[in-house]
Amino acid sequence: MHLPKFIGHRGAKNRAPENTFASIKEAARGGAEWVELDVQLTADNVPVLLHDQTVNRTTNGCGKIASMPSNSLKLLDAGYWFDPKYSGETIPTLQETLDLCEKLKLGVNLEIKTYGDSACNIVTQTLSVLNKFQQYFTDKLLFSSFDTNVLRILKQLAPGWPRGLLVNNFYEGLSVELSLYECFSLHPAISFLRSDKTIAQVLGFDLPIIPYTVNDLNTATRLAELGINTFITDEPKIFC
Repeated sequence: MHLPKFIGHRGAKNRAPENTFASIKEAARGGAEWVELDVQLTADNVPVLLHDQTVNRTTNGCGKIASMPSNSLKLLDAGYWFDPKYSGETIPTLQETLDLCEKLKLGVNLEIKTYGDSACNIVTQTLSVLNKFQQYFTDKLLFSSFDTNVLRILKQLAPGWPRGLLVNNFYEGLSVELSLYECFSLHPAISFLRSDKTIAQVLGFDLPIIPYTVNDLNTATRLAELGINTFITDEPKIFC
């Protein structure tokens, strides 16, 4: 799999409302070849894009997404909170999103969020949607998750799709987990990579390191000099 220099975080989340069509299109206009997006399940088991456990922060609604049916979510405004010009943006389904990304010729880093819900259910539903786009995304889709149950189930049900482990810090057993779940990549928080020593440790895992979130040229240059060649950013335009 060829990874790009940078991946647009939730689209281009500093320029448009995150995890919406507007944000994905803005990332593409800004030169992104890939976008990172968050997927969760609705009450009726439809995979949709949303980062938080609730819709409170990024829509005009309130409540847990897991308790809301997909048709109710479509009534929410997911853009006005960011800027009135984005009024009318909705929460996209995963199917709508993959269709758009194929049209825009984008790759996708799909983060599966569980928030304590069934990892098996969301993986199964996500794979069901992805199978409709398998030909295009064969070498343009990378799963990631903080939840190792997600990685375990992905390995069992869809071993051919690459998967990455998201982490906030270094911990004992990290290398064991990367091996156990046959991870393609490691996705650490940028705060985790403050020292050259830590960077040397993670590079020792001998797999792609994809830190989040890098929003300035100096940090990106330093990482590249140390051997980290792909990162996630809120500001795709800066790095074109």
